[in-house]
Amino acid sequence: MLESVLELLPEFFSVLFFASGAAVLSTAGVYIEQLAFETMAAGDTTLALWLAVIGLMAFYFGPYLMGFTEALPRGRRLLARLGE
Repeated sequence: MLESVLELLPEFFSVLFFASGAAVLSTAGVYIEQLAFETMAAGDTTLALWLAVIGLMAFYFGPYLMGFTEALPRGRRLLARLGE
């Protein structure tokens, strides 16, 4: 029993890593997009557009790449192995 739990430990940490990374990047994306809107309202269009692109990149890397393509399949595999 202990060996099977120890075998699943690295997979659990990889799911935890990718899920927390997706959450951090999503939060950063929201903050950067809010900053872009405030910068646009202040009149600095060039910086606002640059911030908007950086915020969109955070949204792409966070929820999509780290969340949907990495954390979700790994989590499903982990749950399937736990159900065995």
